[in-house]
Amino acid sequence: MLGMRAGFARSWLFLCILFVSVLTGACDGAQNQAAPPAAPPPEIPVVEVQYTKLTVTDRLPGRVTAIRTAEVRPQVGGILKKRLFEEGDMVKAGQALYQIEPDLFRAEVAAARAARDRAKANLALAESEANRATSVRGTGALSEREIDAAVAQAELAKADLAQAEAALARASLNLQYATVRAPIAGRIGISRVTEGALLTVNDPLPLATIHQIDDVYVDIKQPVARYEELRRAFDSGRIVREEGLPVELESPQGKKYEETGRLLFADIDVDASTSEVTLRVLVNNPKLTLLPGMFVRALITFGEDQNALLIPQQAVQRDASLGAQIFVVNDKDEIEVRPVTTGRVVDNQYLVLEGVEPGDRVVVEGHDKVRTGTKVVPTPWKRQASSTEEG
Repeated sequence: MLGMRAGFARSWLFLCILFVSVLTGACDGAQNQAAPPAAPPPEIPVVEVQYTKLTVTDRLPGRVTAIRTAEVRPQVGGILKKRLFEEGDMVKAGQALYQIEPDLFRAEVAAARAARDRAKANLALAESEANRATSVRGTGALSEREIDAAVAQAELAKADLAQAEAALARASLNLQYATVRAPIAGRIGISRVTEGALLTVNDPLPLATIHQIDDVYVDIKQPVARYEELRRAFDSGRIVREEGLPVELESPQGKKYEETGRLLFADIDVDASTSEVTLRVLVNNPKLTLLPGMFVRALITFGEDQNALLIPQQAVQRDASLGAQIFVVNDKDEIEVRPVTTGRVVDNQYLVLEGVEPGDRVVVEGHDKVRTGTKVVPTPWKRQASSTEEG
């Protein structure tokens, strides 16, 4: 009996110990489930913004135009007798290009000269009569009316002579105009007429066109926003302007031309359809490499920006309502969001006009892992090698 009681006591003690063990394990499990260990802050690649010396250039499309263009037109009508040049030749100012049949004009000159000589003779006779009439004034030989008539006749003869001389000058000019001459020096293009054609003064089409191309213009289109950005940079002194603004030219395939130019001016009108302004470049073209109508690309060096701020393109996040913005790691290693104003792209980096300062740590990648106030571990961003790109 005593042994049974001792066994029952041992069993009861074992059950109590087991219950306490299970209860303690459950409490520990609940405590562990309620308070898991905190996750470490994410590592985020950042770039520290610093001032950079940047040569400010733009590569823009342009079109070549002749520095002077003149249409060759006849000033008198007639039958074309001869063409006096070869198409594509270089011609001099005043060089004879076409010969209109001159016989009719020579005859008009002869008739006008004869009319002039007749008027001279009439004037001499009228002046003689007037002198005789005035010499006997007061003697009663002639009345005052007759004397006045003789004097007036001499004046009329003088006017007739002036009219005849003007007619002779006109006829002589028409004879000169029968030879159509080059108004400027340059390269002449295709002739629109051949021998035997009837030329008229009011023909809407020119006989040929001459282009002066030893110097040429290159007209370049630049977005007005870029134009305004550069103007503000020049006005503020942020960009040290290059003397003469040199311009290099290349073909659409990327082949560079030997010829270089300088920027003359920007047009004051903005194209309403494209929001672009025209920049005009003067290029010396001694080898006649650049021809009117050719398309080229112009590399314009505007100057040097001593304090440019550049950040990688992928660092800029764009929102439909908020615009361009970046994530910055502050002194507490927490994320801040800032709006920025960006300019052109240089070597896959944005030129930042507003929103960052030197020393700012800008998040480049991992934007989806953070938000405002997130604690992070900033790590230096390693830039991948890339080709240079200018916009």
